[in-house]
Amino acid sequence: MSEVIQRAIAKRDKDLRPNVEANDGGLIQCSTDGKYFFFMHEDNEPDMHKIIFSSYMEQIVKAVLGDTAYYTHSEIVVKRGEGDKDMSGRTAFAWHQDSGYVPYEHTPYLSCWCALTEMTTNNGTISVLPIERNPSEDENHKINWCAKPRPSAVTEFPCYQHRNDDNSPDLIGYFGSDLGIEVLCPVGSIVVFSSLTLHCSSPNHSKALRSAYNVQYAPVPLMSEDSQSFRHNADPFIVESKIAHEVEKWQQ
Repeated sequence: MSEVIQRAIAKRDKDLRPNVEANDGGLIQCSTDGKYFFFMHEDNEPDMHKIIFSSYMEQIVKAVLGDTAYYTHSEIVVKRGEGDKDMSGRTAFAWHQDSGYVPYEHTPYLSCWCALTEMTTNNGTISVLPIERNPSEDENHKINWCAKPRPSAVTEFPCYQHRNDDNSPDLIGYFGSDLGIEVLCPVGSIVVFSSLTLHCSSPNHSKALRSAYNVQYAPVPLMSEDSQSFRHNADPFIVESKIAHEVEKWQQ
């Protein structure tokens, strides 16, 4: 994966004009604030399907989503190593729910957030807020809708209204004082959470790249607001508790 990231960044650095956001067919996007986003990069690097449809992802997805699951979306997120220069926190991500970026009610989905580098306090790891510590509804935390975070869950949890961040393209969905649980983990670790889970990340104050690969799965396809098309991918992964025939080759 490190070679994949280096190739992608090298291409983007070559193509990117100073202070201009670029988008390569919706697949690769780079912001000028020290964060790189590579969406659905398996279209450029087919071997990444071996991660998306791997046996270990199969085990995780089955355990959480059950007998049916679809692969929907992925992104590599790379934070530049800003050292002490990043005093403004520009490589941080504000508190949000992934579902907060979908502007209509939908079935919650699953994120498998893979650490491609060691995750530390210094290099901008994520923090998650346990769902039972979600804020009660108040003037800062308006609830848009509620749903079960996974098919087998009993309790429904809220998706909050998110606001635009004045200082970044981020959306913000949490304004409380709870710092959550910081995820400190070695390279290769996988953090699994619902799209209803509030999470954020701190700035990268190290001098090295900090990279993560977020792969998302859903118990039903994530549709457009009018239900006429898929919002992202809708590739069958698990069908009736078995791996879909179309993706078996990636486990060979």
